[in-house]
Amino acid sequence: MPQLQSVWSLLALLALAFIWHSPASAAAGSTAALGSGDGPGRPLTTFVDLLSSNERFSEFLHTVQRLRMVIPLNRVRNGTLLVPTNAALKKYRKEHGEGASRIAGATYRGLSDAQMWYHLIGDGVIEAQDFGRRTMLWESLSRPEADDGSAAASDDDESDEPPKEHVFGVMLKTQLSNSGTVTANGVAVLAQNYSCAAGNVYLIDGLLEIPPPIQEVLHVLGESAGQTTDSADEYSAIEKLLASAGWSDVLTMLSRSSEATGMHTLWAFNNHAFSSQFSYAERSYLLNGPIFAADDEDLRQAAVADVRAVASRFVSSEPVSIARLGAGTHSVPGLGKHSDLTLVVEETHGRFSGSIDGQPLGCLDVIARNGIVHSVEQMQRPDGLVFSPQKVLVGLNATAFVRLFKDAGLGDYIDGTHPDRKLTILAPTNHAMDEAFGYDLDDSDDVALNAEERVQRSPRDRQREWALYHIIEGQYSIEDLAQTPLVRTRLAGEWTDGRPQVVKAQVDQAHRALESHVSFNGADNILLEPEVIGNTTIYLLSSPMSTPPRLVNALIQNLDLSLFVAAMGASNTVDEIQSEAGVTVLAPVVNAFASLGLVWSYLSLPGDLDARADLSRLIKAHVLTRPVYSDEIPMHTDSSADMLVVKALNGNKVGLYRTPRGMFAFVDQSEQPPSMRRSARNSTASRLASVLDSSSLKISEPDMLLQTGVAHVLESGLILPLNVEITSAKLLRGMRAHIFADLLERFNLTYVLEDPRGEALTARSSDGDDENEDHRTVAGYSLLVPSDKSWRENPAYRELMRRDHDDISADDSDNPWRNATTSDISHYLDRLVRLHVIPIVDSSPHDATEGKHLPTKQLALADRTTYPTLLDDVTLRAHEFATDRFSLQLEGAPFYQTPGGVPFVSVATVVRSGIARSGAVFELDSLLRLPPVSSSGPGGWKRVAWNAAVWLTGIGMGSGLLGVSGYWVRQWWTHADYQSL
Repeated sequence: MPQLQSVWSLLALLALAFIWHSPASAAAGSTAALGSGDGPGRPLTTFVDLLSSNERFSEFLHTVQRLRMVIPLNRVRNGTLLVPTNAALKKYRKEHGEGASRIAGATYRGLSDAQMWYHLIGDGVIEAQDFGRRTMLWESLSRPEADDGSAAASDDDESDEPPKEHVFGVMLKTQLSNSGTVTANGVAVLAQNYSCAAGNVYLIDGLLEIPPPIQEVLHVLGESAGQTTDSADEYSAIEKLLASAGWSDVLTMLSRSSEATGMHTLWAFNNHAFSSQFSYAERSYLLNGPIFAADDEDLRQAAVADVRAVASRFVSSEPVSIARLGAGTHSVPGLGKHSDLTLVVEETHGRFSGSIDGQPLGCLDVIARNGIVHSVEQMQRPDGLVFSPQKVLVGLNATAFVRLFKDAGLGDYIDGTHPDRKLTILAPTNHAMDEAFGYDLDDSDDVALNAEERVQRSPRDRQREWALYHIIEGQYSIEDLAQTPLVRTRLAGEWTDGRPQVVKAQVDQAHRALESHVSFNGADNILLEPEVIGNTTIYLLSSPMSTPPRLVNALIQNLDLSLFVAAMGASNTVDEIQSEAGVTVLAPVVNAFASLGLVWSYLSLPGDLDARADLSRLIKAHVLTRPVYSDEIPMHTDSSADMLVVKALNGNKVGLYRTPRGMFAFVDQSEQPPSMRRSARNSTASRLASVLDSSSLKISEPDMLLQTGVAHVLESGLILPLNVEITSAKLLRGMRAHIFADLLERFNLTYVLEDPRGEALTARSSDGDDENEDHRTVAGYSLLVPSDKSWRENPAYRELMRRDHDDISADDSDNPWRNATTSDISHYLDRLVRLHVIPIVDSSPHDATEGKHLPTKQLALADRTTYPTLLDDVTLRAHEFATDRFSLQLEGAPFYQTPGGVPFVSVATVVRSGIARSGAVFELDSLLRLPPVSSSGPGGWKRVAWNAAVWLTGIGMGSGLLGVSGYWVRQWWTHADYQSL
């Protein structure tokens, strides 16, 4: 029996020796003292002694042994161990274990050594009464590890020397419920405790789980605080802020850096608190600035510095627990090189509240694997953070725009060095710049306007011009732009005569909820509201604005102006007008030129020097010598006759005014003496308005921006200046009516091509009787001009031309005029030409010099109106068979000359027309026919007498016939009563 006892004693010593000398992993550092341990001969001295002495701890001791933690645990002094019950451990291993004896790395059946060390509190020996505080955080001996499984950097735990710098362990939280129950991380702490020299041991009803990293804790906080599906992102702003600062490891523990494996405190503001202190662009700058500025190292470093200056106020470099610090004012470290933070803690009935740098806190002491989280309810804008327009532009992802400003030497506009200067900046995004930037600045047509030097501007000059065009002088809100759509930019140069270029803003008030409800020169703003930084307002554009194009490049984009562009080219005025600095162009549309009719046919004659000169004067009359934008045109009312008068390139003056009906250009075409012009200006506004309405051209499309100024599109009509002499002879050249012109000269009728005003002409009857003179003033002549083709089809003209050219061989034997004398042919053609000339007779007394051009109403044809001709007693009647389409025919000529005879028709249709200085010219589709000889009779008083005689003869013959008829009827009636014998 003694031998058997000796054997059992030997086996027990061998087992104890095996346990003592088994290898173990290094324990995590803590505030607990790490001693050298006691020998096996001193029971209940270490935690291992205590665990070995009680069957209740057998499962925990077994796990400690398998994870080789015996020796480090034996060295722990002044600690508190929370030991799960055997049942709790068995249940956990059953749910998580992979086999009874399987050890993978530092994990045994689902339990890691880090989780086991998490049960050991290094804050000293905790007595039962110490758990009496409502909430308390304790530091465990479990160090944070990177999520890749690598161990955290630590001191050599095998040495007896204390660590040079304290390495914080993962925190755990104990709470005392109202019923008196103590829990650790939600696991109940049993009332009974055990003691040894190393400290106290408490049984707990479960295993302590290491809390998740800070990032996951933020998601949990968001879900618990919010009520929407996106509540998990309630703290996404601070996550992005730390990522932008390069401190994302503080949250995620995805690397082996000191930030990832160290313990921190996060003073976490939610998205609402962040948005309440920063505008959209400022938030974007803080959250994305370093990424947006990745291509510019200076901008990137500046953005990182600003982001870290903000982020450092919400991160502490060590775990800071409100419960551990207690009530009072505390200085806690920030992160980085910035100053410490001021934490104020208050305690009321065992509950804590506080603020960090004056910002109230919400949820307190939320433990995480790598630190502690406190929620910040209301965020305050950092005092030292100053935003400049440049920083806001970076936040709006307009870094390419910023770089261009710096490269062009315009950095002082956006760097905040002139805070008192009021500006509005129109900034395209980087994407928009990448798509359109190169084209806008490399336009080969963009040359200097000095016609002599024609110097190509350098790329830097073009960049500078382009940048200045995106800077508006003054601050403009959306409401301001709605009232003032034309805004002046900082771009001004010799091509605008020193005046600033203009940008056109368009505000769609009906769609204020859309980002694109504001546009500049067609480029949409993509911000609901502009960013305002001090005295600078910034709009973000979906595309860059190109500087205003040259005149021709702008006009050709509108097909209605193509004829105006062609006219400039035909008159050789393109270069002259485009080189003129600071102009206003009044651009007529195609219909305006077409409405000129034969005038345009003349002006567009190729190779005609007179036509080219007149066309040049007409074009220059539409170019004013200074830029006038629509907002500079004065209002014309019944009580105010304000008008802006500007000189044109041809010397004429054009007045610009506006009414409630629109904007108008007034061209004074009168030739009144100065005294009369002064009296007109001194007349009442209402009288002047009536004059303006009849002489004004309405502007249909104002403010077409040009490199040299501005253009306004005229709705209809154009300016025909006084120095453009449009005569009837020129119109005949325009319609190429050479035969009609030759016949006028042949029959000495060229006076109809001249202006007869001022000469009192007498219209006499054909028999020359002076007693019947009708003195009338002929103001001009309108010509009815058939085409040359129509004349060549006339037999009399063909015969005359045959005789003029002695063309005996001409085969025209069927010509009825072959046997007529030349005198008869000439007489006939002379009468035929006179039939096509309408004298414009004005019997009212007036000053013949009152106007240079006849009133249009005296020259235009009117429906069912009779017009005289140079052929005595022969008149023509006009008929409007369609809108502004007329035909002319002889008046009073019978349709048939004899019963059953050939019908007589003398009618022609007006094809085109044109107004000259002394009359109108109407192009006919055919020749009018002379009236039949039989239908012509004596003129004057003889014509009246003849008509009277005819009527008397007819009445007499009718009366006689009636008498004979009556006598015959009476005789018949009388004889009817007799009976035959």
